[in-house]
Amino acid sequence: MDIKELNEFYYKLQMRCNVLMLGLQHRILETEGGGYNGHYYKDSEGMYERAEYPIPVITVKGLCDIEVNLDSVSVTAKRNRLNTLDYSFSRFSGVPFEVFSIEQYLDEDYYAPGMSMETFRENMRKSQEKELGFSFQFDREVGRDKMYEFVRLLREEGFYY
Repeated sequence: MDIKELNEFYYKLQMRCNVLMLGLQHRILETEGGGYNGHYYKDSEGMYERAEYPIPVITVKGLCDIEVNLDSVSVTAKRNRLNTLDYSFSRFSGVPFEVFSIEQYLDEDYYAPGMSMETFRENMRKSQEKELGFSFQFDREVGRDKMYEFVRLLREEGFYY
């Protein structure tokens, strides 16, 4: 890949990020943008792999990070573990998510798609962590209105960052 191709690729990625950011800023959410490398993703075998390339990230101050990945958009937030033990995730129906350790985030997930809620709750009960990390997954072309509504839902449901 030459520099021109790379620049065109990142231009499209940044434009997707800008659309999402505008949808949040116009609704009086305090946001900050940046590009970050050194993030982790799961490979085809479910193992974490470090990515050296940068991706655009929108920080919604005090609430979440929105990562504009090459093939998807993910939203990362935290929630108090004790408040999550008996929490119903019904309002998040249709949004795939994973729950991970804040202290040892590359360890096995507390929850991953396909796992039962019973197993998830048992994993939380065994933990001594004060808070858990959540990563919600969206299609790479998610619209700015849908993202705003989701960020608002996170706030209503006690998530933070």
